[in-house]
Amino acid sequence: MFGLKINYEKRYHGLDVARAFAIFLVVFSHSLWISNFYPSTVKWLMQLSGTIGVEIFFVISGFLIGRIVLRLVEKDDFSLQTIFSFLKRRWFRTLPNYYLILLLNLILWYLIYEKIPEKLFLYFFYLQNLTETSPDFYRISWSLAVEQFCYILGPIVLLLFVKIFPGIKRKYLFLGMSLLMIVTLFILRIYFNSSHAITSITDWNQSVRKVTVYRLDAIYYGFILYYLLNNSVIKSTYNQILFIIGLLGIFVLHVLIFMIGIKAENHPFFFTVLFLPLNSISICLTLPFLINLRIKNGFFLYFATLISLISYSIYLLHYTIILHGLKTIFPSESLRDFDLLSYTLMYWFLVFVLSFVLYRFYEYPLTNLRNKV
Repeated sequence: MFGLKINYEKRYHGLDVARAFAIFLVVFSHSLWISNFYPSTVKWLMQLSGTIGVEIFFVISGFLIGRIVLRLVEKDDFSLQTIFSFLKRRWFRTLPNYYLILLLNLILWYLIYEKIPEKLFLYFFYLQNLTETSPDFYRISWSLAVEQFCYILGPIVLLLFVKIFPGIKRKYLFLGMSLLMIVTLFILRIYFNSSHAITSITDWNQSVRKVTVYRLDAIYYGFILYYLLNNSVIKSTYNQILFIIGLLGIFVLHVLIFMIGIKAENHPFFFTVLFLPLNSISICLTLPFLINLRIKNGFFLYFATLISLISYSIYLLHYTIILHGLKTIFPSESLRDFDLLSYTLMYWFLVFVLSFVLYRFYEYPLTNLRNKV
């Protein structure tokens, strides 16, 4: 497909669909920056879709990476060298795109604002949102920092567990590490709630949701999901029921609570401490059904797989590069109706085409290069 060699039989069809849907939600959400004159219902959907999309990526990444980490830790030669080899493969997949887009963002920022972004050096080490929200520059990179630290911290803690508890089965140490991360971050957010006053959903978004130290548990829900499925704790006969419960949970957390007046400013404990874990759990409940979902070959499968494959390139390009540059050349704040629709569709088309080009001629070759190295 488009010059890409894809083995559809070895892919999780349902996860490809979920990732394609998640990246659409993210792009759809950020399209709100184009103009403030979208219909009220569309604006409302845009406002709630971004969080769902990113959290889906966290859980799916956790499931897929958790599968790799569990296999590694169960080997007799699990060591720092093993961890480095694992990270090196991850970095071949993530770092080239990240640093290329960082450079492009820097050039674009300087051309528009004629200055160097503040705290630029932090971005080279994924430290831009370690303890506080990142500056306006390259804002979407916050989630990449969360993932990188999760991938580094989890295996290192696992290695310590293996050294300290040599007699315990490795799979139990894997589960214990994941639970420890989740419980630790749960307690940390309780402490944050007791010492900070959340004034709005925007404040919560910048002070909690996008700050690495409060999100280090995000990936480990996927780790636990893989453990449960790999050990047949979750029976396949319950997959459809769990899928429905998970969808209901997502609906309650992202729609119903706002309809009944639950807000960050009047229920800070719920948002700071409970909202994100409940969201991750709800997403986890939908995945056993999706993991086992098989789709007949056809346009839908091809398109969903393609979007899933280029989703990382889409995520990096769509907002700070394409939309930022597009709005600079063709200001859009006053657009309405048909003009706004045309601009939005043009933006989505550019996102798809440029992201495919980035994936096909840069990300894909470099990812394949890791096997040779």
